[in-house]
Amino acid sequence: MADKRCDNGHFIDESWDICPYCPAQLESAEIPIVRPSRFEGPRNGDHPLPASERRAGGLVAAPQPIDRTVTVNKLDSLAPPRRYVVGWLVGLSGSARGESFPVRIGRNVLGRDHRSDISIDDDQASSHHADLVFRPDERRFILMDHNSTNGTYVNDSEIEPRRDLQRDDVIRIGSHRFLFMPLCQNGIYWDDEGVLK
Repeated sequence: MADKRCDNGHFIDESWDICPYCPAQLESAEIPIVRPSRFEGPRNGDHPLPASERRAGGLVAAPQPIDRTVTVNKLDSLAPPRRYVVGWLVGLSGSARGESFPVRIGRNVLGRDHRSDISIDDDQASSHHADLVFRPDERRFILMDHNSTNGTYVNDSEIEPRRDLQRDDVIRIGSHRFLFMPLCQNGIYWDDEGVLK
């Protein structure tokens, strides 16, 4: 709802210095700034000219309301820490050959299920075949078989039920082989503020 009228009779918001419907005066050396306190467009009958003529004449119409959803990230001290990349698995065979898969802080699910962190397109892989866990406090990578039917292998030895991983270990799940490449080792780690040290 407009709060006041300009000199030419247009309804405008009381916080506006100038009327957005009146033609701009070119002799003015200073360009005033219009800052409406709320966004309301003209109502029917507020402006004597049709919309097409107002646009053609270079006049500015009042801003229209914009419907949009804005998300704001809240700082939550109870929220789990971000899952930074701490290493990679590089596909050596099968459909994963030449592909790299990020390994993140915490638990990484390996399996045939498309919702897995590292999805393996292999009939010999279980839907949730194994977990690759990085424990940031210990800076330790642990591969754990998740009671899979065909087992999980590291360097051609079956793990029962878990094994610590080292740089350049080769993991085999079904017919797929992956080279393990850690980022966080030998003094390299993510600190509490998310800075790689």
